[in-house]
Amino acid sequence: MAAKPGRPGEAWTLLQSGCDRGGVGRRARLVLGGGAVAALALTGALLATGGDRDSTPVPARAGPGPVAQAPSPAPTDPALLLPNVRSLGASDLLVERDGRARLLRFSASLANLGPGPLLLRPARRPGCPPGQHPAAQRLHRDGDGDGVFQRGRDPLSRDRVFVGCMLRHPGHDHWHFGAMARYALRRPGDTAPLVSRDKVSFCLRDNVRVPGQPVVVPEAVFGECTRWSRQGISPGWVDVYVAQLDGQTLRLPPGVDGHLLCLDLAADPLGVLRETDETDNATSIGVRVERREARRVATDRCR
Repeated sequence: MAAKPGRPGEAWTLLQSGCDRGGVGRRARLVLGGGAVAALALTGALLATGGDRDSTPVPARAGPGPVAQAPSPAPTDPALLLPNVRSLGASDLLVERDGRARLLRFSASLANLGPGPLLLRPARRPGCPPGQHPAAQRLHRDGDGDGVFQRGRDPLSRDRVFVGCMLRHPGHDHWHFGAMARYALRRPGDTAPLVSRDKVSFCLRDNVRVPGQPVVVPEAVFGECTRWSRQGISPGWVDVYVAQLDGQTLRLPPGVDGHLLCLDLAADPLGVLRETDETDNATSIGVRVERREARRVATDRCR
């Protein structure tokens, strides 16, 4: 059962338990104090307990697939309460060895700052490779016209079937939305990354509230995932991936020590989700690596 986060402004002590491919338990104890969204972006150390949250990325299948296709036509109904998903700045930087290679490890967070929930579920229809299902984004209508999502008053409006594919991990009994985020490391001023990776969402859920934001949904709605359950992020909530989880790494190329690097995180990199703002999904921070250490650098060169 998921541990409930504290009220906004409190310090939260949260215990995360996940599994690797072999089912070996992992635990990371993390603490966060209250503050603004910027503070959350700096710490990133948030996670709630609950169920199986494996962070092993699902390998992408070779060749073009449904995820790479253009999204379905977006609804234009102004009464729809849409999400606005943003990647918050990476934090908890560290360097670890993987054989002869070095990996930059970090925490990442997906926040929903829109008026409506991000709600996804696998659709029972063809269109994706074996072992996958089309993902449907479910949208709510502003039933009472107040511009604020209220469960019970704002009914479901429609599904945007085929916003990508949901992948079934062989070791888990739930679906993972493909390409929910992209991580990249580049030099300032460059557009081509030195190294990058797409990362599936695993199980979208409400981990903690966004500090400093009005309380729209007081209790976590999206928690443990099951095979056919809905998953998502409620308005004003954050889905967090701590640095200790698998998939939270980028390989460090040789020759980067001492140089300023930009660590880019982007939510919904393929632009398949319907949101209030499609231009604010990405964030970037400056990073400097020195042998076995990595630290955040204040800079305006990574915009």
